Amino acid sequence: MKNRFLFVIGIIVSLVIILCAILSFRVTPTEATSNQYNDLKMFSQVLAIVQSQYVDKVSPSELIVNATKGMVNSLDPHSAFMTPQEYKDLQVSTTGEFGGIGTSITLKDGLITVVTPIEDTPAYKAGIKAGDIILQINDKSTLGMSLDEAVKLLRGKVGTEVRLVIGRKNEKKPLIFNVKREIIHIKSVDYKDLDGIGYIRIIQFQEGTTKAVENALNSLQKKDIKGLVIDLRDNPGGLLTEAIGVSNLFVNKGVIVSIKGRNKNDDQVFYAKDEKVPHMPIAVLINSGTASAAEIVAGCLKDHKTAVIVGTRSFGKGSVQSIIPLEDGYALRLTTAKYYTPDGHSIQAVGIVPNVEVKPAKVESEDFGYALREENLINHLTSNETVQAKPEEVIKEPQTTQDFQLLTAINIIKAQIAEWPKK
Repeated sequence: MKNRFLFVIGIIVSLVIILCAILSFRVTPTEATSNQYNDLKMFSQVLAIVQSQYVDKVSPSELIVNATKGMVNSLDPHSAFMTPQEYKDLQVSTTGEFGGIGTSITLKDGLITVVTPIEDTPAYKAGIKAGDIILQINDKSTLGMSLDEAVKLLRGKVGTEVRLVIGRKNEKKPLIFNVKREIIHIKSVDYKDLDGIGYIRIIQFQEGTTKAVENALNSLQKKDIKGLVIDLRDNPGGLLTEAIGVSNLFVNKGVIVSIKGRNKNDDQVFYAKDEKVPHMPIAVLINSGTASAAEIVAGCLKDHKTAVIVGTRSFGKGSVQSIIPLEDGYALRLTTAKYYTPDGHSIQAVGIVPNVEVKPAKVESEDFGYALREENLINHLTSNETVQAKPEEVIKEPQTTQDFQLLTAINIIKAQIAEWPKK
């Protein structure tokens, strides 16, 4: 308890030092300086009043931790101040195995909203869909709940059930799901031969994804495939290093992605290494659930004209989060930069516009006329770009239950095969 109290005091002292540093370098000693100190004084006054007059006794360290959470949460939907347990949960989620139901969630207008259910998980099998609003978790309302708290409630002991009350567009009443938690083994990559056309589905970018895609590509090339479909639909993203690695399997020169932050010294450009890449027509499938690292891959292959992008505009999560460990196991997840495609276009709140727009005949997130994207999230970071680019071709969906987006991608590849230049 003593260490935690000292840590909390340290936060206050650090804030004061940071403010003093900012003021000494960025502003002159005017009323702006006075305003900064007045703000800190107001915070101290509120803290003292709550401690002395609130109906129940509350811990000062708990108040300050919660105030810090509120401060960071107000920045954008992807920044967060994490408790030690929340930090551990974040570390576990990148290894591809944890106990839960298998959903990627975000905050939309203060509501916990499903970006996509991860394929072949309990949530996916139960029928939870992208765009669903989680109203309650085990009878606890999610109104005002943070993402980290929601994730904590969704995860739990394997074999136990979590009760979800779901709001879904065009449903008159909330839907109730009782979903049994399982160890979530997130299969990163799946592949198959579709009658001479290779198909690789990347479910999310985690440790080992690049190697898994490389193995899938090698296996398919041994079957003498003539073209390839890379399916990134409903891929919530993941590790930047893996997105760069996967991109390098198909692009062997030039920029893969660049990162630009507030400070020029933090800007980074990632270049492709000279590797052997497949010489064949490639199509990449995307939709509104294609986010973050998946958008990096789609944007890279599009700008390099390595692949034809097919589907609907992607999610638009083009910001970079840095994980900053703090004392006593706490950590800060802070948005520090934005991603840019090889041609210099920002992904943030814009997404990747397909070359060929194909709305699915049977969909998860868009069959009820609603697609959740980054631009719909409260406090989302803006971009200096707007969605001005138009698809080169728009194909309207037929009345069919088949995967029309995949069929269109295959037909595009078949049309290219006959004219594909020989090496």
